[in-house]
Order: sequence, then structure tokens, then C-alpha cells
Amino acid sequence: MTTKVPSDFSKMTEGEALYSLGVRATKKDGKKGLNMPIPGKPGESLFIPASDEKPDAIVASNRKQDRVQGAKKTRCHDCRCKVWISPATQEMLKRYPGTPVICIPCFVKRTEAENKQKKEAE
Repeated sequence: MTTKVPSDFSKMTEGEALYSLGVRATKKDGKKGLNMPIPGKPGESLFIPASDEKPDAIVASNRKQDRVQGAKKTRCHDCRCKVWISPATQEMLKRYPGTPVICIPCFVKRTEAENKQKKEAE
């Protein structure tokens, strides 16, 4: 079964938009977090652990149609493309100023590089 992805999230809340993209709350190795499908890699997903600590980076979409109600533009820390940050992300940046905001493709690149380093270290 294929789920049709909406072409514009601007009328949705953040939760509605994430759910429509297949993002789900889950647990892995006893840690709570989100399971996020990897764009362009069907059947593959990334686990993003939940934390009250300062994040290494905040992930944002570079697609205008992915913005949600109240989203604002900024730039990806890594590639400098325009990204949309949701109201929750705006609050997170107030709580943790200086945290880099990165686009989804840069997040996937960082995660793949980290996983490769972990495997090489084993």
C-alpha cells in the first residue's frame, strides 16, 4: 500500500506533517525517539533518539512545500541551502542558541559518515 504524501504542509500542525511522512515514535535499545524514513531509500529509516540535552544539530526540510504553520526560513549550516524551521524548532533554537540547523540530505550524510566511522572502529 502506498501512502500519498501531501504536496503542501502549510495548513498542518507539525505532528500531522511528520505523521504523514511516516515518522513514528518508537524505542530502540531502551531509548525513546523517532523513526524517520530516509528520503530516496525505500524501506530504510533512521532512529533519532529523544533527549533533553543540547542536540548536535537540528534537522529541517529544504522543501518549501514541507513547511508547517508558523515556519520560518533559515540556512543549512553545512550546505547553506534554504530550510524551513517549524515553531518547535524555533523554540529549540531559543533554548539552545548556536545549535546548527541542517537540511535532511546533510543529516543523512552526517549519519552515514558516523555509522561508517563506528563500523571502522569495531
